Amino acid sequence: MTWEMFAQQPRAAELLHHSLQNGRLAHAYLFAGPKGAGKKRMALHVAKSLFCPEREADACGACLTCRRIEAGNHPDVLLIEPDGASIKIDQIRALQKEMAMRAVESTHKVYIVEHVDRMTVQAANSLLKFLEEPPAGVVALLLTEHSHAMLPTILSRCQIVSFTPLSADVIAEQLQTEGVPAGIARAASYITTNLEEARALSQADWFAQLRNVVIQLVQECKQRNAAALYTIHDLLQKSDKIKEELPLFLDLLILWLRDILYVQVDRHAHLINSDQQDVLQGQALVWTKSELLHGIDLVMETKNRIERNANAQLALERLVLQIQEG
Repeated sequence: MTWEMFAQQPRAAELLHHSLQNGRLAHAYLFAGPKGAGKKRMALHVAKSLFCPEREADACGACLTCRRIEAGNHPDVLLIEPDGASIKIDQIRALQKEMAMRAVESTHKVYIVEHVDRMTVQAANSLLKFLEEPPAGVVALLLTEHSHAMLPTILSRCQIVSFTPLSADVIAEQLQTEGVPAGIARAASYITTNLEEARALSQADWFAQLRNVVIQLVQECKQRNAAALYTIHDLLQKSDKIKEELPLFLDLLILWLRDILYVQVDRHAHLINSDQQDVLQGQALVWTKSELLHGIDLVMETKNRIERNANAQLALERLVLQIQEG
């Protein structure tokens, strides 16, 4: 993996790459941004780029050094994450002791702290002192989703690198390069901005099952009989996992109804379920625009009701009946 592979975070990649090329890497960076934006992956790439013997200011990703860093087995790269709910002062003390030692394999040592906002007060104060007087050659890469929760004094000691949420198109494209079918990839990418979560969804059998149930349910809602209610009953009997993911099921339902609207206004390029155009085309003939808009509102209300711990089966049955009543 080279810096070109970080096209989804171009500003962050360009800043760090140029700093490495010019030998001007700061002693401390704060990578701030949402979960799944690639902060840890880029932090590891910075570390690899410092140590990789094959490339200058970049990393090949394949040599022994790069592979050891990726696996967490390099003596000059230390990864710290919360011990339970927080990062404790003993972890920071151990970090300081380790970083004070001479580098084993180069002139640099790197430490990566995940969820740095979860430090205890004592740990944060200890890290602050370390940031104020860092040993020569030591680079700190601090990762957080909540920079507002950190001490201002720590923020002032770091160069802040902002990470933006990944776009749905970027996530879908990445999943498709990994072999995920286009429709499933796009559906997963519009459910979450976290690439890892989208990847897990797209590989889960139950996710594909939920989408199939959505397609079936929308078809049955126009039949104005009990078939849709039976489908809801069967859905809730399938597995405990599906019961846990009912809000996600409703998100998929909203995306499907929106796709029918897109077909009606000839905006096929915007379809999420792009692999189901024939089915969408057929359903677009039997739903009116007002029915679809009203249906989307009802689904959103149902999702809110379920998230407030309403009875799931009653809420879903009510949704079906309200849609059928038009």
